Amino acid sequence: MLFRRQAANPYRPTSRRQRLVIIAITAAVVVTLWMLLIERPGWKVQPIPGSPLAPCRTGQTTDCVGGQANVLLIPAGTAPGASGASAAR
Repeated sequence: MLFRRQAANPYRPTSRRQRLVIIAITAAVVVTLWMLLIERPGWKVQPIPGSPLAPCRTGQTTDCVGGQANVLLIPAGTAPGASGASAAR
């Protein structure tokens, strides 16, 4: 009991400096997240050196760096033999 320390108050209010640090960190995180959401990654496409393709001009969508890749989607058909297996039962 002679060397026993008093327990620190766990409900001690934060100091003004701690509140400012918390606000600064929160503001930095919010700004960083907004910048990551707003900024388009790869918006400036750089061609590979020695490549014959150049960056896309206004309205150009093919044969250029940063163009579109057209994909055809074909609906899936029924599995072969699925209707025959159920009819045999």
